[in-house]
Amino acid sequence: MGLQAAHKAVFNGIHWQRCQFHLQQNASQYVPRQGMKREVAADIRAIFNAPDRAQTEIQLHKTVEKYAQSASKLADWLEGNITEGLTFFSFPEDTGAGSAPSTAWSECAWKSVVDPEWLASFPMKLLV
Repeated sequence: MGLQAAHKAVFNGIHWQRCQFHLQQNASQYVPRQGMKREVAADIRAIFNAPDRAQTEIQLHKTVEKYAQSASKLADWLEGNITEGLTFFSFPEDTGAGSAPSTAWSECAWKSVVDPEWLASFPMKLLV
């Protein structure tokens, strides 16, 4: 069972949000030349730093087109995976999660440290 399948089995109905840092690291596997890595990293960061989902989609499309010829495997990977790091845009604005990815996750991490009962309120199952 893969991580996404386990997530669906245990947290059915909970949004899947991949870590943007790890997505960026994974993308580096598809960069064909060492000399391109900084440029690709900056392009991916520009996608993640867009102010809203619409601008993010535009930036992603531009980036995919940019690398379609020079790094086609990267372009395909970006198109198929980067959106997994953009789920936070679908969260309600009143949670603060739609404004910056780090806000929601930092808040959850802080709550789990400060208020262990808050963390214990989530149903947990063993994954098999």
